Amino acid sequence: MQHDGLVELTPTQTQFLFTIAQPYIQTGSWPTWDYVQQIHDRRGEDADELLAGLPYVGAPWPGGARYGFTTRAGRLTPDETIGLTIAAGVPLPEFDAVVGEPFLRVLHHMIGLQSSLRPEPGKVSQARLDSQELAASVPGLRPGFVANLPSLLDTEPATRSIGSAGAGASGDTWWRGITRSVLGFRAAKDLKTYVSLTCDLVHKWDQEQRVVILGSVPSLQAAARTPEPEPAAPEPTQYISQRLIDELEEAGAKSPWKVDKLLDLIRELNNNHAAEQPYSCLALIRAIMDHVPSVFGQKAFAGIVSSVSMTRTDTKHLEALGRYRFPGDDVMHRQASNTASHIDMSDVPPASYIKVLLREVLKALQNGATS
Repeated sequence: MQHDGLVELTPTQTQFLFTIAQPYIQTGSWPTWDYVQQIHDRRGEDADELLAGLPYVGAPWPGGARYGFTTRAGRLTPDETIGLTIAAGVPLPEFDAVVGEPFLRVLHHMIGLQSSLRPEPGKVSQARLDSQELAASVPGLRPGFVANLPSLLDTEPATRSIGSAGAGASGDTWWRGITRSVLGFRAAKDLKTYVSLTCDLVHKWDQEQRVVILGSVPSLQAAARTPEPEPAAPEPTQYISQRLIDELEEAGAKSPWKVDKLLDLIRELNNNHAAEQPYSCLALIRAIMDHVPSVFGQKAFAGIVSSVSMTRTDTKHLEALGRYRFPGDDVMHRQASNTASHIDMSDVPPASYIKVLLREVLKALQNGATS
């Protein structure tokens, strides 16, 4: 895997990952290595070679910091199971919809829990993720996803339980400690950014381990060298891309539908998202969802999901977006009380959900849809 995590896979490598992903998507269980080998034997392919040829970042030696698309590497016995990391959601949109995007929502919930800790002198504070609290705080998570979440968290460098972080289970519930490493993922609003940040973290750990294992003593020349200035931080990525906004504006100019209000809502959403203002973001997303159904000849957002022809993955994205009406209702209709609000940026849906809706609006405008 390239250091930025955005490596391009061959079609054969992508198909290999899908062989592993499909049983998990369908049943919630990872396949045995025997199953993967037999599937690729029928195609005249060597599963061992495909696994060995997958890119990764970090060190290949045992105990080294390493991250790739699969949870296992090297030679596996037929009865061993093999799974995928969250990074596999980049080349596999099916896996992203079922695992990647819910994982990002959980990650930002964990960031919120860690950020809300109040340090006390003489005490070690420990944030804790609890399955029951998670299900109540992050609506829309499938029970099967929550049940399997501990094993998914353990495959990701930023969320695995290490040392005093701890973990436990009781009946159908579980809990685990949260480590400070999640705070480095505040900017991970989409899957590619998350994978890139994970690769950065693993690369850093790998370099630190190399120093411990191999030793490194800086030369006098290196110690005396004036450090290079830090490069400027890149501009944050817009929640809704300027390219999509421009395409909507161009299509609207050729359509009987007026898109000025929609474009203003999107621009305001981008501004409020960049400023990390969750109440405004959720209200604006709700406004967009209520504004566009008439373009499809529908009276409500649910009509778009049930009536507009689109891929299964896009339908799942819109179904997930529909569940964010509840946080929007909370923002706009919950009256003042003596209970503190817990709405934060982790309650704002991933941009990919909104983009699917806006891409469907774009197609409707381009096709001259009328009410």
